[in-house]
Amino acid sequence: MAFAPRQPRHRYTYDEYLAFERDSELKHEYDDGDIFAMAGGSRRHNALASRISAALEGARRPGCVAFQSDQKVRILATGRATYPDASMVCGSIEGDPADPSGATITNPTLIVEVLSPSTEEADRGHKWLQYQLIPSLQEYVLVSQAQPRIERYRRLASGGWEYRDETEGIVQLSTGAKIDLALLFEGLPD
Repeated sequence: MAFAPRQPRHRYTYDEYLAFERDSELKHEYDDGDIFAMAGGSRRHNALASRISAALEGARRPGCVAFQSDQKVRILATGRATYPDASMVCGSIEGDPADPSGATITNPTLIVEVLSPSTEEADRGHKWLQYQLIPSLQEYVLVSQAQPRIERYRRLASGGWEYRDETEGIVQLSTGAKIDLALLFEGLPD
């Protein structure tokens, strides 16, 4: 049996991605020439993301702006564009010079991802490795859907990252937000 040769896959430019996303009116991530549609989150995922965003907004310091999951972030070092579940910029907001719409930011101080079965591997792996290349990023937060648990990576002055795994009590984020794990998970939908 003879096999037909594989056709090379199309690798999109960032400009093609921006046009594709604009024309589709849906959210997509971009990574290394590939465009990925963003799946909708579960009720539990959405409720957790909403509560995290509210905590960020409620405790933001002067000069900081909190964003929900509709805020696109681009990692200039790799070209990846993504939509974290929540983010915050402290200081002047820097837009992506390659995005003429001005909708994409490049300098988050904090990024939060609510873990889903379909995204957890990427959030802990490839995406996290790329997020570390954002010079402004001071803290990366992973929120479990399954149990009261927040994992935090905080940038050290040395350039390394400190890891903390919190499963009870109040979690103090670098931006000033305090998250009570019991309240965060109270009454969540399935």
